[in-house]
Amino acid sequence: MIKNIMHALDERIEEMDVKYKKIVGNLAANLAATTLKVKSRYFHRIGVSGKGVLKIYDNIKGLPNHKIFYPGKSYPIIIRHSNSLSADDDARIDARGAAVRILSSETGTPILDLTLKTGNAFYARTISDFATWLVCGLPAREQHVKRVPHVRDAVWTSLRNTDSFTNLHYFSNICRLFRFEDGNEMYVKFKLRPFDENITEESGKVDPIGILPPETGAIPRDSNDKRPLLFLAEDFQRRTSQPGGVRYIFQLQFRAVPKDEITQDIALDCTNPWDETEFPYIDLGEITIDQNNTKEQTEDLEFNPFLRCNEVDVIRATSASQSASIDHGRSLIYEICQHLRNGQPLPEAWRSFIEQSDVKVDLSGCAMATTATMENKNSNELTLARTWIRIGEDGFVGSRGVVMPGVRVENGGSLGALSLAFKGEIIKSK
Repeated sequence: MIKNIMHALDERIEEMDVKYKKIVGNLAANLAATTLKVKSRYFHRIGVSGKGVLKIYDNIKGLPNHKIFYPGKSYPIIIRHSNSLSADDDARIDARGAAVRILSSETGTPILDLTLKTGNAFYARTISDFATWLVCGLPAREQHVKRVPHVRDAVWTSLRNTDSFTNLHYFSNICRLFRFEDGNEMYVKFKLRPFDENITEESGKVDPIGILPPETGAIPRDSNDKRPLLFLAEDFQRRTSQPGGVRYIFQLQFRAVPKDEITQDIALDCTNPWDETEFPYIDLGEITIDQNNTKEQTEDLEFNPFLRCNEVDVIRATSASQSASIDHGRSLIYEICQHLRNGQPLPEAWRSFIEQSDVKVDLSGCAMATTATMENKNSNELTLARTWIRIGEDGFVGSRGVVMPGVRVENGGSLGALSLAFKGEIIKSK
């Protein structure tokens, strides 16, 4: 095959094998279609944010010298809190998020973006697992977690019922690669915890009420709950405005990079947290958030998982079956959807990537379309409703009406559109 040399390539795409490209391309196209329709984020849609300072401690025990996280350094920082799926009701029991942006103290430009959430594990080990989870219905998911109960635990421990975003512990789940000044490399995971040590990881914990939560992923508020719809956002803004602001401890886990690929993949598996006895969290620094961002400033924030530097790098994958594929693949999907949401022209490599997928996406709604066309095609209404999957003979309709035609459930085969499915109740191409 001859590559098109008329446009710049994206190294993330070029590193993927054929199956990996197909899965990420179809997933990106599906989420892109949703983004064009609602002109908003897919997950963690509405949030609240503030800015402040990250102060690295003067003495960090056990950590080699690191250019970014060097003892005594300080950085401007932004934190955005949000619910995973509950766009307009904070009382719904949901996974909660904390996106962290660390900026250069000299230039004010972003150095590192980290996306953290409640729960110390994720429900999908690979991008294949993630794509399959999105498209298969609740019965298939329930059959899957019966075979891998630690995935069920990851789902339930992510859900939190809380009165404040500031009373929860947030985990990166995903590994990054640290490069130290002495040349050594280590895998790391990040964590954000409340400054108050009396607030434990059990804060807001939810007891399972079934095999898995409802298909929407968030449990509706109790009928007797009279709190305002966005009380978590209001609470965060109120606490930030008080003297001293909101305080967190920034932590990390680290371990040596295993020498063989099999052990590396096990270490990178985000469905299984690291043993804290063997790899304890260490306190890296203290964060103080004392300035609220406006609603518009919060909406304009764009966190990019691929924002990294040589000292804190994204671990690459070449196959959709590798544990690193979920971080590698989502970084590309994030950027594509952000461009579409903001009406920015898509780089040719990304446009070609979407157009070659099995999912038809109307890209006339991107920046090259007229304003009138955009207004006719897209809706600004934000809704809580998320019927994840409706399966029929003519295809299935995902969240927000994203359609992938010609797909139905059968007892065998593979997921035609995404090239993968869970064992058991499996989606198969017609």
